[in-house]
Amino acid sequence: MSTEESKVTTFSSILLILLREIRVERNIHQAQVADLFGKTPSAWTKVETGRSPLSFDAFFRLCNGMHISPTAVMAAMERYAALLSQNGWAVIATDLGFNEDLLLRQAQEYWASPGFRSRPPQVNWGFTSVLNGPVYNPNGTITLAAVFQFVLDPTFRQQQSNTQPAVHQHL
Repeated sequence: MSTEESKVTTFSSILLILLREIRVERNIHQAQVADLFGKTPSAWTKVETGRSPLSFDAFFRLCNGMHISPTAVMAAMERYAALLSQNGWAVIATDLGFNEDLLLRQAQEYWASPGFRSRPPQVNWGFTSVLNGPVYNPNGTITLAAVFQFVLDPTFRQQQSNTQPAVHQHL
């Protein structure tokens, strides 16, 4: 990230990122979500990436379809917004274009990174959902969803961007 780029995002963008992370956690395909709304998968992709708006009714419908509480998603959004603000980000309550929203752009970069694509299959035993973060640990560290770590931690971003795709062996 160059020093010229503004660290600016919106509450809606954080919400969209959380919804995508929840969808991935629960192994729900975009086509399934699109069916909930009577949209094509490509139309849903535009919503999920912030290129089309997500209405309030659609947010509730999606939460209901994924069996999550809208208030849990909103609470996680507020916690991540506070973390971003503490790290020099402006989190605003207005619409931004995709090119103006650094968080959305970096989230897309993360999801396209070799590190994301080569992550091991998710095992839910002991897994902490993105909805539980960020977690402030007693030792002063913060445990957060990888997409937000990618945005906030240049070392992690570099590691994810340079990771060689893993070869999965079947035993």
